[in-house]
Amino acid sequence: MKRFVAREREIRKLEEIIAREGFRFVAVYGRRRVGKSELIRHVIEGKEHIYFQATQDMDFNLRRLSAAIGSAFFGSPDIAAYVSVASALEAIVNNIKDREFILVIDEVSYLAQSDSSFLSVLQSFVDNDFQHCNLTLILCSSISSFMDEDILGLKSPVYGRSVFPIKLLPFSIAESALMLPGWSCDDIARAHAMTGGIPYYLSFFSQWKCLDDAVMNEFFSPGGRLLVEPRLLLSMSFRNVDLYEGILDLMAHGCNEVSVIASKSGKDKAVVSQALAKLGQIGIAAKRKAIGGVGLERGWDIIDGYFRFFYRFVFPYVPAIEYGTGEGAMMQAMKEINQFTAREMEKAFRRFILTHYNMPISTIGSVEFPDRITHQNEEIVLVALIPPSSMLFGECKWTGSPVDTDVFRKLAARADLAYPEVADKRYCLMSRSGYTERMRQLASQGDGKLLLLTAEDMIRTR
Repeated sequence: MKRFVAREREIRKLEEIIAREGFRFVAVYGRRRVGKSELIRHVIEGKEHIYFQATQDMDFNLRRLSAAIGSAFFGSPDIAAYVSVASALEAIVNNIKDREFILVIDEVSYLAQSDSSFLSVLQSFVDNDFQHCNLTLILCSSISSFMDEDILGLKSPVYGRSVFPIKLLPFSIAESALMLPGWSCDDIARAHAMTGGIPYYLSFFSQWKCLDDAVMNEFFSPGGRLLVEPRLLLSMSFRNVDLYEGILDLMAHGCNEVSVIASKSGKDKAVVSQALAKLGQIGIAAKRKAIGGVGLERGWDIIDGYFRFFYRFVFPYVPAIEYGTGEGAMMQAMKEINQFTAREMEKAFRRFILTHYNMPISTIGSVEFPDRITHQNEEIVLVALIPPSSMLFGECKWTGSPVDTDVFRKLAARADLAYPEVADKRYCLMSRSGYTERMRQLASQGDGKLLLLTAEDMIRTR
C-alpha cells in the first residue's frame, strides 16, 4: 500500500469543505508531480465520487467521462458516450439528487483547451444547476496561470463565485524528511535539494538504502526515472522543447539575464523573454524582485531545485548516461553537491522562517545590490518585511565549520548598507555545523533580535 505522508493542513481544509452542505467549489493547483492528484484521491477515498482526468483529445474526454458516469450511477462503464460536456454534467446533476457527491476534473486546463465552450458551460452550471445539489466540485490543474486567470481571475467566467483555492507547494525540508526515515540530516538535505522537495521524486529516492544508490540509479543510469522526467514534463507544456532545454542549460550554468541568454543561444530577446515567462507560469523559473525598494531585478533564476540539479549536472552528459557510462558525471556532481545543496538550503531557510518566525512576515526573499563604495554586488540571502516598520535579515551557512561572529557582523554591515533607513533590524543565522561559543554569547545578548538555527532545527521541526 502506498504510504501517504504530510499534507495535514490541506487534508483538513478539503475535508472541512466537503463536509459542508450545498454546493462547494474547490480549485487545487500546483506544479506537476507535486501530489495534487494523490491528495485528492486520498481525501475522496470511500466517498461517492467521479474522478475524471482530462486530456487534449475531446472525443477521448467524452468517452472517459461517460464511462465514469456509467460506473458511478448505472453500475457499468459501458454506456453510450455523451455528445458534450454539458450533457454529461446534466446527467450527473440528474443522478445526484439529494446525495452528497464529489466531482473531480483533473487537468481541467486540457478540457478548456479541447472544448472552447467549456468555461461558459461551467459558468452556467455553477450559477444554476449545481446550486441545487449537495455537490463538491474540485477542479485541478498543473498550470497555475490557467487557474489564476481562467478560474480565479477577474476575466474568468466564474469570477466572483465562492471558490476555495488550494495551491499545493513542494514539500518543506521537514516534510521531505518524512519520506526518508533513517537518513542522516546531510543526506536528507541533499535529497531535498536534488528533488526540489517534489514528493513523486522523493518516493523514488525512498526505495534505495542510501543517497549514492538513489542518485546513481535515478539520475545517472539508462532508464533512470529522473533522467527522462524533465523532457517529458516540458513536452506536456511546450511544443519546442529544445528551446526551453537550451535556456535552462544556460541558466543552470550561470546565465541569468535575457540579453546574455539570447546572445549565447542565438535566439531573439523577445523569444527568450517569452520562454522565461512561460517557465515562470509552470513554476520552474522566476524573475528576481526587489524587496523594500532594494535589489537588482534584471535576472531570472531556476527556482525548481530538481530542474536546477538536472540541467547543471545531468543534462550535459545525457548521451553518455544513456550508453551506461554515467559514473564520471555522477562523481563530478557529488564533488559539487555541498555547494549545490547550500544554495537550495537558502530557499529552505527562507521558507522555514516564513512559517515559523515569531512575528508576521509580509514579504520574504533574497536581494542582490551594488555596494556604492566598492561597486561590487553584495547579496543578502534572507530579507523579510515585518509590518509596520521592522525588517529581518538572514544568512545561511552550509559549511563544515561552526559559524563565528564574523558571519553575523558581515550580515549586519550588508543590512546597514542596503537599508540604512530601517531602525528596527532583526537577524537570523542558519548553520549546518552549529556555532562557536563566542557566537552563542553574542546571540544571548541580542535582546531576542538575533536567532540561531541549525540544519537539525529545519529538518526536524514541522
